[in-house]
Amino acid sequence: MKLKKQELILIVIMLLACVGFGVWLYRPRIGHTVAVITVNSKEYRRIDLETAPDELFSISDDTGKPVSFEVQDGKIRFINVTCPDHICEKAGWCENPGDRAVCLPNRTTLVCYDAKDLK
Repeated sequence: MKLKKQELILIVIMLLACVGFGVWLYRPRIGHTVAVITVNSKEYRRIDLETAPDELFSISDDTGKPVSFEVQDGKIRFINVTCPDHICEKAGWCENPGDRAVCLPNRTTLVCYDAKDLK
């Protein structure tokens, strides 16, 4: 099977577009990320992931919600949640602006923002 010149050019352009998109998608992030934990639609805590120490903490004493978080190496995630489906735990690490996880039964959200977008 022989390709025509136009088909070959189209394939090369598509491959270059895919490579360009991949480089853009996985580019290093400039600035730093802030994680915002919200409980019952009210901000509970902001964590600057660039400077936050590695820690495990629970919000149950303050909010009555049986939810815990792990901060490690500039990222954060839900752990030890007592909801029935554990979707929030399966969401994994939040480390880049736009990453998010939600625990609906406990009305708790974890959203990562670029620090410059928060005032």
